[in-house]
Amino acid sequence: MNSRTPFRILQFLFIIYRFPKLILKRILKYKKPNNPKKILIIHQLFLGDTLMTTSLLAKIRKNFPTADIYYAMPEVFIKLYSTNPYGVVPVGFNVFKWKTFLNLLKLPKFDWAIIPGDNRYGWTAFAIGAKWITGFAGDTPRYKNWCFDELKSIPNIPQSWSDILTNLVEGIDPDPFNFKEWPQPSYKPFKMPPAKYVLLHIGAKSRLKLWDNQKWKKIIEYLKQYHLKIALSCGPNEKECLNGIDINDPNIFLYPGNLDLVQMWELIKKACLLISVDNGIAHLSKIIGTPTICLFGPASAILFDKGRFWQYCPFLSISKPIKCRNQNKMFKRNINWIQTCQRLPHQCSEAKCMEIIEVEDITNAAEFFIKKCCE
Repeated sequence: MNSRTPFRILQFLFIIYRFPKLILKRILKYKKPNNPKKILIIHQLFLGDTLMTTSLLAKIRKNFPTADIYYAMPEVFIKLYSTNPYGVVPVGFNVFKWKTFLNLLKLPKFDWAIIPGDNRYGWTAFAIGAKWITGFAGDTPRYKNWCFDELKSIPNIPQSWSDILTNLVEGIDPDPFNFKEWPQPSYKPFKMPPAKYVLLHIGAKSRLKLWDNQKWKKIIEYLKQYHLKIALSCGPNEKECLNGIDINDPNIFLYPGNLDLVQMWELIKKACLLISVDNGIAHLSKIIGTPTICLFGPASAILFDKGRFWQYCPFLSISKPIKCRNQNKMFKRNINWIQTCQRLPHQCSEAKCMEIIEVEDITNAAEFFIKKCCE
């Protein structure tokens, strides 16, 4: 048995138990609750995708100011949400840990569950007794969608994923993100760089998102001309991306995957500027407010840019057109206007979408922020 099997067995048993209610709902044509008191958002997304759902939290709170909102997410993100942005209660949820299913069962029965990504988690919401389930249409295979009461269409015009997510909730659109809505979580103190530093987050889970280290070295030399210190970071399993960089340089302060997410918040917050490849850390900067330059390779910059909700965040996307960014799927849904690339490393020998980003593209974008930092 693989480690997901106990969770799946438990969930299946509760689906069987509640299945007559699903049939009854279809026969009697139950109506959506007008004023839900208990609302659940549930997913197993990566960090960047999770943070993009902030717009969804904002819209729910805007339209249901007194509702109790629970957010079931990967356990590693719980600390980030410990200050309860938008009054949300975070709940750890992991399909590899069957006990987290029992924890979900112990929660109050939900009037409404919203699934912002993979529709398979609609069945989890159904198994724990959610009365009404909403998600996006078009997920495959089709059995994922059977438990849903409401399937919304993804808009057919280009917009950011954060703005798309607000379509899951009817009503008044949320105000653009306000940094006061998300207080900084407490963190364990660690050694910080001296004042006036730039953070370079150069790691990524996929090698197709990495930028050439020779170019990073040129960025480091560019920053040293302004007498700035450099904080260099990557994820816990991404230390190989540091190869070729002089980590003994006294101007460089290294964080090779040794900080948790709330410590990374502090490191980003105190930086003059964050320069990062497209990953969760880059999107974390949106809720902190640190000026950020994000290098987009395979992914769609339109889809993960600021959009309307993040419009006041100093976030700048760097992306160049390339023919092989020609796929149009998002969470297994075909979306005609999306131009992205979801090829795996064994399907792509070299990340040309990252190679065509030049050092000058970054330095030109950074110049304004650097000069402001040096004032």
